[in-house]
Amino acid sequence: MSFCRSLFAFCFVFVVSLVGCGGGGGGGSSACAALKINGGESCSEGAPTVVAVDVAYTDNTGFGCSGTLISQTAVLTAAHCFEKPVSTVTVGSVSFVAGASAVYKHPLYRGVLNGFDLAIVKLAQPVPVGPTPILLSAAPAPGSEVIAYGYGLDEQGRGPLERLEQGDSALKATKLTFTAGGLFYQAASNGAGNICKGDSGGPLLAKNEDGAWGIIGVTSFSTNLSNTVRCVPISAGAIATYWPVQSPDAYAFIRSHVPDVAIN
Repeated sequence: MSFCRSLFAFCFVFVVSLVGCGGGGGGGSSACAALKINGGESCSEGAPTVVAVDVAYTDNTGFGCSGTLISQTAVLTAAHCFEKPVSTVTVGSVSFVAGASAVYKHPLYRGVLNGFDLAIVKLAQPVPVGPTPILLSAAPAPGSEVIAYGYGLDEQGRGPLERLEQGDSALKATKLTFTAGGLFYQAASNGAGNICKGDSGGPLLAKNEDGAWGIIGVTSFSTNLSNTVRCVPISAGAIATYWPVQSPDAYAFIRSHVPDVAIN
């Protein structure tokens, strides 16, 4: 059984609640989750509509990523989650499980080191949660605080189901410091937390001048991660790399497949 279906079944039986599973879209989208991603900090506000993305390949292997609902029928995630031929894609949280009807990778994607690590998963039917907006009204400034989300492993090596079984939240978050823009966005740990395996495709959020949160980037890669090092070491200055969604090429791709994308 896939993680998404297992997650839904687990929460249905045990009535476990995930902070922010109803999302928040529009101008009021908040950006805090109950549990930390690889260290990080906890906070009490709601979370964006982040989902787990289960990818089954035609060679009977699979891959787990994270993603964000940007409309009720579309998930924004990373293109590298779909580098092999895909059999099925399932997305879900504790509030729903949905199958995909199509996957679209950015046409300029040629591997994570070449950029445009963006993909859209179209859902077979609308889901009953609100979307998280793309932030177009502001760009992050170096030194500003941003927040990353994901369903990947935590610093203890626990996956989302194990966290739920132990009374924690499946979704994780961490505060990072925006350090640089350009071809890729980079965000650095302050020594409190960073990303892990399985967080690929999850959102990087920032605030605009009105205090409204929105997605500025999608988790792409970290040079610190490998098959044996599954979490970026929690040390000041450790870098996580994101593909920006605010560039004209990125936003045009998103709008071409999701004309009703939420915007802040």
